[in-house]
Amino acid sequence: MVENYFKTPSFYNNESYFEKYLGCTSYYLSLQNVVTKLVNLINPHFVLELGSALGTTTLMLANLFRNISFVGADIRGDVVVKANQGASVFENVSFIEADMCELVTLDNLSDYDLIFLLYSFHHILDPLENKIVFLRNCYNHMKLGSYLLIAETFIPEESRSLRHDQSIEDLFRIRSEEGYASTFWAALESISTDGIDLAKAAGHFSRTEESKAGDLVNSRVDEYLVKSSWLIKQAREIGFRVVLAEPVNVICEKAILLRKE
Repeated sequence: MVENYFKTPSFYNNESYFEKYLGCTSYYLSLQNVVTKLVNLINPHFVLELGSALGTTTLMLANLFRNISFVGADIRGDVVVKANQGASVFENVSFIEADMCELVTLDNLSDYDLIFLLYSFHHILDPLENKIVFLRNCYNHMKLGSYLLIAETFIPEESRSLRHDQSIEDLFRIRSEEGYASTFWAALESISTDGIDLAKAAGHFSRTEESKAGDLVNSRVDEYLVKSSWLIKQAREIGFRVVLAEPVNVICEKAILLRKE
């Protein structure tokens, strides 16, 4: 069992909620579905997930696409151990302990046809130059024709408010309520007092932690979100072709697919 989630850059920082309710929100599932669809359309041979955590998405993909080889990388050794326990029933997936910002500086990055980050890009520390360096390292070490997919929450491009912090507060107020609603229904296992109370507790947990995340985004502590327009501009200047950059929902999830050409 994983003993400590203290280093987990996630809202779900204790074991029971991390394992049971991470991935229950509608917006997480929407981005996960986008990754699945793009893997199917690209049909790569080798795929790398950066910031794979417990490997939920990579393990799901490995089960769906048995002809594709997957590697997940995460900086937390205890989490990687847990992910590899889940990978033991598959022959096409493994997990490694690595800092993703260091991993993209290595020549073996060219082994992969698709590299993806699901809610991981925003954990690259400020200043913003660190994200630019990350993208440049990806470009320099990826092979021609390979793809980089960043599936992420982005800062709103426009707002009715003139205050930048107010637009983030408004966004995370909506996300908090969406988190409660979707997690409640995902957690509801019985029409009983205990079942409903458990679902409410899970939903409340999701709402509370999403609200805390909004404060972190505003203060740029642990949650270093950017605007999608900024990311697209930097990627093009580095040399990537932007294959698609489309919204997944109205609460600022977007999938940006880049190709090295």
